[in-house]
Amino acid sequence: MPDYGNKALNLRRLFDAGIPVPRFISLPSVTQESELNATVSSELLGVQLLAVRSSAAVEDGSAKSFAGAFRSEVAVKPRDVNEAWTLVKDSLPEGKNGIIVQEMVFGEYSGVCFSDFPTQRSIINALPGLCKAVVEGFDSDQYEEERNEITFKQIPEDRQCLFYQDDALIQSSSNDELTESDVLKVAAACRQCAELMQSPQDVEWTIKDGEVIILQSRPITADPWKERDVKLFDSANVGESYGGIVLPLTLSFARKLYSQVYTDLLFHSGVSKKVLKREAGTFDHLVDSAYGRMYYRMENWYRFMSLLPGYSRNKKNLEDMLMLNIREAQREVAKPSPLLKLIYYPLVFFKLAKFNLTMRNFGVEVRALLNESQTWGIAELTQTQILEKLDFLFEGILRKWYLTVENDTVMMTLFARLSSPQSKVSREQLLAFHSVSTEQVEALAKLSKLLLDRENLKQALENSDKETFDKELSDHSGLANKYRDYILNYGGRFANELKLETPDLEDNFSQFAKAILQFDKWRPTENSTSEFPKGKALKIFHRFAERREVFRLYRANMFALVRKLVWRLGELETEGGALQKADDIFYLDWEDLERVDAKFKSKIQSRRAEYKHFQNVDPPAFFKVMNGRWPSINSLTDMEERMTGIAASAGKVSDRATVLEHFDIPEKEDIGILVTKRTDPGWTTLMALSKGLVVEHGGMLSHASIVARELGLPAVIGLKDACKKIKTGQLIMLDGDEGIVTKLEEDGSDI
Repeated sequence: MPDYGNKALNLRRLFDAGIPVPRFISLPSVTQESELNATVSSELLGVQLLAVRSSAAVEDGSAKSFAGAFRSEVAVKPRDVNEAWTLVKDSLPEGKNGIIVQEMVFGEYSGVCFSDFPTQRSIINALPGLCKAVVEGFDSDQYEEERNEITFKQIPEDRQCLFYQDDALIQSSSNDELTESDVLKVAAACRQCAELMQSPQDVEWTIKDGEVIILQSRPITADPWKERDVKLFDSANVGESYGGIVLPLTLSFARKLYSQVYTDLLFHSGVSKKVLKREAGTFDHLVDSAYGRMYYRMENWYRFMSLLPGYSRNKKNLEDMLMLNIREAQREVAKPSPLLKLIYYPLVFFKLAKFNLTMRNFGVEVRALLNESQTWGIAELTQTQILEKLDFLFEGILRKWYLTVENDTVMMTLFARLSSPQSKVSREQLLAFHSVSTEQVEALAKLSKLLLDRENLKQALENSDKETFDKELSDHSGLANKYRDYILNYGGRFANELKLETPDLEDNFSQFAKAILQFDKWRPTENSTSEFPKGKALKIFHRFAERREVFRLYRANMFALVRKLVWRLGELETEGGALQKADDIFYLDWEDLERVDAKFKSKIQSRRAEYKHFQNVDPPAFFKVMNGRWPSINSLTDMEERMTGIAASAGKVSDRATVLEHFDIPEKEDIGILVTKRTDPGWTTLMALSKGLVVEHGGMLSHASIVARELGLPAVIGLKDACKKIKTGQLIMLDGDEGIVTKLEEDGSDI
């Protein structure tokens, strides 16, 4: 029996257990032709076609399968069995081996199944016709089954299959599919093999006249369920800051910044350098790109959070702070050290005791740096000087940026406490805090009035003539100082402000001019943020919430500084011939900046084509990648009459919609209800000109929600595919109390 090999032994076990297998014989490979012919004639009498398979001693073991290493012959006529036997025998290694001669079963559907009995899971690849097509790697149907339920199904568009017709194997396409009951029948039959063998099995099977027949079964040597590679992508509030297409330089800059900030955060929370070095890969991929968009990689966020004590609480606060769509029941994948458990909470209380002073000093340092940068003369810097300035930022002020995360963490902890059912604080009281964005609106309105009072400046703005504007402004030193003050304080705040590829206010003069002209008509509304009696906890929460908005403004101005440095570097590299044009630099990675070379031109060309393609896809806001399987692109549906999102800011308004997937100040005076995919703080000026706000992505503490409440604008947030379902000019009703948007007839009645 040992001479027959594992494949033959496994078939015998299946047969003895009553599992359907084809009629077969197994003989040592040294068997003479006369004995072979006699055995085939007696044991396989009446069989029209045979399969002759190897059953080597080393084959189908628990450590190695040697799958496909040795020869098999299919659709062999009995008269040709000797020739097929010789071909198989000659492919075998030295030693004691066996060969199987098996009845050829032509099932309607065949394939391979990986099955595990204890976990009740199966992965099935299948095609119409012969199993040979699946084994040889033809594009095949894939099913995943768990506990008698199909959890995944994928059918290729153009399937090629193998059939036996007219005494020959032919390749042909087929549109046939397995029924759900047949998939479950295959899974059950293969799981029976796994139970019998007491190990996960790799099973070849075919369905003939409704019966599953097992062609062979062997141990799985690489268990597909041993470790599940799961990636969790969620745009959440990162889409507020990085909406739409994000070019490679911005993505890699953000990835570097996230890694540094959160590594510093954990270091200052007591996590050792040794642990942080071990987890470097986790921090390097807190954000990632998919289809040219930026996403949080949540499996890494969950992992780094588990390095700190209080994982469950911290996880909940993190999910609320990031406003996640995906909220996985992730177990604690790492453990804080015993020493960290001992010192963590005393360290937290020590930092909280002096946190206001720490943040005040940090704010002073940020403002000083931004003021100092006005004297850098960026337009005159050399390549070396630019790289030195960027390194100065990363090793200087940005090493303290983790403080803003600590501020946000405390804010979200207080928010969770004060918004709980047990709290006596109302929602209106909780959300009634001041935002620095409102100050920007007021500052822009004042600047608009001053500039438009001068006829020459007004004409230059109307013509978007920056050269004339600058010349006229230079004749009015007082006005010039007020303009420079606005640029210093709010110059980094504009749509897509965190994208390095987006021109800032000084470079995009036409947008600035349109904003100034529009704000000549703007009048402040009665502020919806009423004054309430404030308890101590509520006052503390508002302090942290207001400080969060201030530091988001500082972040925008810091990014504007980095943008100017990078753009200057692009100009220099273009002059030197390394780039064809300055904006090519945005298609490089941050790590490339120190060694920009002409060899990058092909990389840039490829990336431009790739990102042009990304503009034509509409990826989901969140999705899961399991074992490398990516989701299909979201399909778009026709508008429904009533659409529901999050009621973010109270009030009702009916008006015509202005749909803007990308930031632009419309030429028309009346914006009506602004409908967009997502906003960042740079949208504040445009929001202030609208009557209401509908946003596809965001949450109760997103920037859009905060500003809408402060400006007294009704707002519905998180209304999926709003930009596809609503058209510019459509009359809609926005209900910010219930979170409902309804399309109206022209007379104002519902459809």
